[in-house]
Amino acid sequence: MGTSASSRGPKDKNPLVPPWAEGGDGLSIGPDSNSDGDLGLGDGGGEQDNDDKDNSQEVDNDKVQQEIGPPDHAQPPPSRFKSARQAFGKYAGTGGTTSDLRRSLKNYAKKSSGGGKGTSRRLASGITAGSGLVGMMRGGSVTVGDQTLSLNDLRGLSTDQAIDRIASHLAPDNSDSDSVRIALNYALEEALPDTQDFDPASFTDEVIQDAISCYLTDLIFQDVVTGMGEAWFKAELATKHHKMESELRELIKVITQQEMDKATNGNPSDITKNNIKKIQIEAISKTVEYWEKFND
Repeated sequence: MGTSASSRGPKDKNPLVPPWAEGGDGLSIGPDSNSDGDLGLGDGGGEQDNDDKDNSQEVDNDKVQQEIGPPDHAQPPPSRFKSARQAFGKYAGTGGTTSDLRRSLKNYAKKSSGGGKGTSRRLASGITAGSGLVGMMRGGSVTVGDQTLSLNDLRGLSTDQAIDRIASHLAPDNSDSDSVRIALNYALEEALPDTQDFDPASFTDEVIQDAISCYLTDLIFQDVVTGMGEAWFKAELATKHHKMESELRELIKVITQQEMDKATNGNPSDITKNNIKKIQIEAISKTVEYWEKFND
């Protein structure tokens, strides 16, 4: 799985929240599936009737930022990446240990990322797309710009083709496009059954929870890798890079899943289009805040 990291990562004076994460076009999530088990998707396109329009939900980065609230720090602290990158470089080098990774994440959470709230604000485009993903997995149609997509539109495609259509549809039209598309692909590939033909009925409560957990894991993973910049490439062997990816993803996913369970009281059916913004914000924020408690 590739990452969207640049060779050097962001500089200390770069804004914690890029301008495109605070605005931009959003998406509209149509009604969920109806009570008799039918997905209720119609032909997946065309005009919605008035009742459907009334029941649709608009989600955009502005709404996400409003729900997160104002940043804790107006300006990033000087040399905010230095200590995190030093610890991560040690982890990536020969003899690096998981303790070095945890130390790096602790410094990243406290000094580099703007904390849990800063990370959530920076990942607003991803949270917007994640809201659309849940709306679609729950049987609704999602409109981005003038294009509408529902699971019913994907019938007859292979699973790989369906995943690509969903990821391309939900990825934002801004500089976060690649990272969000990568995270969507990763999440759906991990969560969906390994079948040749796409089946809309595959999206059980458990699959939806796993997909969102994997999605948030990859968004956070890419944010960390990008922030670490050149320190990520201190590892000279491909086997070390693979080990680093696996360890970092697993560490993120365990905490993210734990925070999702808290947000939903352990009930996957509680994940809906109405609360998914809040669930994502809390899971991202509390995962990063958890890192601050790591021992050096």
